[in-house]
Amino acid sequence: MITLRQLRYFAAVAQTGSATRAAALLNVSQPSISAAIRDLEADFRQALFLRRQAQGLELTPFGAEKVREARDILALVDAMSHRDGNGPRRRLVLGYFATLGPTWVPDIAAHLRVSLPDAELDLRECDLEGISRFLATGVIDCALSYDVGLPPGTERAVLAELRPHALLPAGHRLAGQGSVSLADLAEQDFVLIDLPLSREFLMVPFWQRGLSPRIRLKTRSIEMARRMVAAGQGVSLLFTPASGVDASHPLPIVYRPLREEMPSQRLVFAHAPAPPNPALNAAAEAIRGYFAAGPAGR
Repeated sequence: MITLRQLRYFAAVAQTGSATRAAALLNVSQPSISAAIRDLEADFRQALFLRRQAQGLELTPFGAEKVREARDILALVDAMSHRDGNGPRRRLVLGYFATLGPTWVPDIAAHLRVSLPDAELDLRECDLEGISRFLATGVIDCALSYDVGLPPGTERAVLAELRPHALLPAGHRLAGQGSVSLADLAEQDFVLIDLPLSREFLMVPFWQRGLSPRIRLKTRSIEMARRMVAAGQGVSLLFTPASGVDASHPLPIVYRPLREEMPSQRLVFAHAPAPPNPALNAAAEAIRGYFAAGPAGR
């Protein structure tokens, strides 16, 4: 017989992608988590996870279906445990693209805490491939992402249109110009955001013009890229705006628009088509309102 304990362990593994991390999250032993997953798979007679060496556990299509059912059951049980009817609504798992996180997620989380004080928000940082995979398998309920590589049928609300800009060390000879060309950037040591889909997306404008940036350093962290530029280790190209970043400790970096006409990139709030979810619907409305408020509201 399937127990609530097994479902909680199952949901935690789906959330964290690891029995070890799920055990730490729930403050139980890792063998207990692993045993619960084995027992569930024996009851279902199907695998819930794919075991990928050095990459953790990934939900199978069957597992993605069952974890949504498990979360619904757990949400009902949690609601029943609050007899006054004012308990937390269903937990909302928000995935976000790693480079977008430092700029927007802290303020979005604060906004949701005020707008939805009875909602439980979990955050999961992802690369673009991860967002696509986790939306498709139900690991995350929704995502803050660029409109790149999302699964077919994904519902999305456009939050902003972002254009690329150059990052330059303060005092760099290009920093005194009002705008910078891709050819100028290609001649400098370059710091590349090295994330799946992101690296190709940033390099395509150069390649289309027959340019090959002189990549000096690669990093998966937007904050590391900014600090490397500030330290004079190279220049970079980003879509993520600088507003709100390093406000208390400004870095000696300069942001300049590109001289070439460049297509904008859409920032979206995305989620897979799903049955009505009050927490998801309320979060979507709150996040759209946050961005609609404009810079003054942010």
